[in-house]
Amino acid sequence: MSKSSNIKSNKKSQSYKLVIASEGELPELVKLSTEKLIIWIIGKSNEQKLVFSPEEIVIECWLINPLKHSMRKYTQFPDSHVIIKRIGEMKGKKGLLTGSETIGYKLTDISRIIYANTVQQIESKSLITIKGKKTANREMTSIDETPYNRLKKTTAYEKYMAGKINEIVESDFLYFYGINWHSKKSFIQNRIKNVDSVVKRFKPSDKILEGVFKYLTEKFGDVKEQLINK
Repeated sequence: MSKSSNIKSNKKSQSYKLVIASEGELPELVKLSTEKLIIWIIGKSNEQKLVFSPEEIVIECWLINPLKHSMRKYTQFPDSHVIIKRIGEMKGKKGLLTGSETIGYKLTDISRIIYANTVQQIESKSLITIKGKKTANREMTSIDETPYNRLKKTTAYEKYMAGKINEIVESDFLYFYGINWHSKKSFIQNRIKNVDSVVKRFKPSDKILEGVFKYLTEKFGDVKEQLINK
């Protein structure tokens, strides 16, 4: 364990606490991208003359922003893969870090500028939350997320989101369910059942999905019945 050994454990359980981040800084720190957060952690630890192992950087990222840096479906555990992979990229082709997991990491000339700017923004509370389009939802597994993401890419969903409800036609309804009139009855029944199940799960948190599903059900309810009972 390195000098930052405020991370305590016992045989029955492990308890972790923030080493360099204060509670007052958390509202701003959660706004940082993973890369900038790693730069901030390493820059701050360097100032305090602490040597962080990759695992300790993982823990600090997770404690600062558990929703972003936890394992899928298990937010009580940190996701080490993403952080350690990012550290490797930052030390390699990006040239943002020097050192190693043995002797510790330090910032380069480029990342020191980023760190200084980040510190200033945190102090002035001028950071803007940036949400990437592909940010993973840690409350669901990738298996759960795949069918949901497919629905968001359907023409019915996109037209509804763009306010072009009147342009939604029967082919959009069929594409939403991934079926056609030539599909086997058993296949159609299973697809409709599965899609309806996905919608039921995610519509409470996605009002667009809830709206497009309601519209499709009302406008193409008879088509749905014909397909199920053909």
